[in-house]
Amino acid sequence: MNLILRLHTLAVFTPLVCLMDIADKIRKIEALIAAAKNDGERQAAEFAKQRLQEKIVAQPIEYTVRLHSRWEKKLFVAICSKHGLHTYRYMRQKYTTTMVRVGKPFMDLVLWPEYNKCASMLRKLIEEISTDLISKIHSVEEEDETIIAGELPVMSEVSVQ
Repeated sequence: MNLILRLHTLAVFTPLVCLMDIADKIRKIEALIAAAKNDGERQAAEFAKQRLQEKIVAQPIEYTVRLHSRWEKKLFVAICSKHGLHTYRYMRQKYTTTMVRVGKPFMDLVLWPEYNKCASMLRKLIEEISTDLISKIHSVEEEDETIIAGELPVMSEVSVQ
């Protein structure tokens, strides 16, 4: 029971894996094992119990998460906080790097997919906002970038008075 409570602090109710639900499922499977009428049922129930226990017992791993921007880091930290995880960074690490201790199944099944989904939405939102802002500043439909083949012509020096 202590193990379940300790790991429950790592993951507060999540859409894919809820550790308290797993504990309830394990109790039900143990009842199925006790009431199994043949070896096939018993083996299937024991295999299901073993898979659920592997999700709970996964040893926390220290992950180094390197992100591209402060916004993505803030998003990742918010998702970790939502699940009861504490992020940190070591001295001299970049401001976009964060560390988190979490079990591999939780990182693979819950945290990283949720981050990727939210980060994609964040990037789209930032793109829309920046495009809108730029269009308000400079009303051009397409990028008016000049492409030069060869060297840039030398401009005559302009004296500043």
